[in-house]
Amino acid sequence: MRGRALVIAWKELLQLRRDRLTLAMMIVLPVAQLLLFGYAINTDVRHIPTVVFDQDRSAASRDLARSMQATGFYDLVGEVGSYEEIDRAMRSGQARIGLVVPARFASDVTRGKPTSVQLVVDGSDPQIVASGLNTASSLVLARSSRVLVTRLGRAGAPLAGEPMRLEPLTLYNPDLRTAVFVVPGLVGVILTMTMVMLTAMALARERERGTLEQLIVSPVKKLELVVGKILPYIGIGYVQMSLILAAGHFVFAVPIVGSLPLLYALASLFIAANLALGLFFSTLAKTQQQAMQMSFFFILPNILLSGFMFPFEAMPRPAQWIAQGLPLTHFLRIVRGIVLKGSTFPDLLGELVWLACILSALVALASARFSKKLG
Repeated sequence: MRGRALVIAWKELLQLRRDRLTLAMMIVLPVAQLLLFGYAINTDVRHIPTVVFDQDRSAASRDLARSMQATGFYDLVGEVGSYEEIDRAMRSGQARIGLVVPARFASDVTRGKPTSVQLVVDGSDPQIVASGLNTASSLVLARSSRVLVTRLGRAGAPLAGEPMRLEPLTLYNPDLRTAVFVVPGLVGVILTMTMVMLTAMALARERERGTLEQLIVSPVKKLELVVGKILPYIGIGYVQMSLILAAGHFVFAVPIVGSLPLLYALASLFIAANLALGLFFSTLAKTQQQAMQMSFFFILPNILLSGFMFPFEAMPRPAQWIAQGLPLTHFLRIVRGIVLKGSTFPDLLGELVWLACILSALVALASARFSKKLG
């Protein structure tokens, strides 16, 4: 019995050696993903885009903003003139944090009058909130201690009250509920999993059933075939998206602040991009099993690099460039922006352009690959 089992095992190894695509996926992809994720994943969030609402416009207020940037946790991306502009910058994704310095900040510090600065934080990502608030609190506390020591030296006696303090204001998810952060992201993750897998097996299934030849001899053009394969699944994607949103709202009490028609309109590009990618995988795979394996290896980078689990700002720049090429990265910004922040079309125009470019590239790739198959 042992001899027969060994013979079968040897036969499996020989068969696996002939299947070079599967062999490459089993050996190369795990190593590549280990190196990529080990390099990219980081929970220490730095370079958080920050806008400054400086109502004092003094040397002291500018020094406070520069000292925040010097920590490496904040990147000052611009100045705003009101709380509405802070909100607009956060809805468009330009900023995740807003520093508000009150009027007479410098004179209050000089005269020994207690003062406070405000840190407005985008609560749609709890890790951004934690990192942003902790660093700013430490910085303000250190400055307050220095002011206190200086006054003590001048007065020669302890002074009552804290000279400077930080007032946090968390927007969009003030209770920092995990469900509010996770559920909108799950819309994109689940759609990616199902849409890519559905179409990844489309041509492979045709090939295994022997019906691919009928498509080849039919008068259907390659672009028409790709579009025709994608269209039915877009409706399925919308049904899935509606179910997830309804469950998130009624079961997990996730608020829907923005426009649902806008979300559905922009989601069409995301769904189509995933379907086109699945179809491209389908042209590479010889069997449905290979198509499924490719889909699986694609889903993992989506979850880890798109900002679903780890903040996008925490990743190194090269990893961010790779993540920009993933449809899920842009859809997460769209769905969280609309559902949690009430983002409008102009706020999300940049993400829309990215999704349109990715979709065009994937449809062109799938069409070209299918043309090559015909040849």
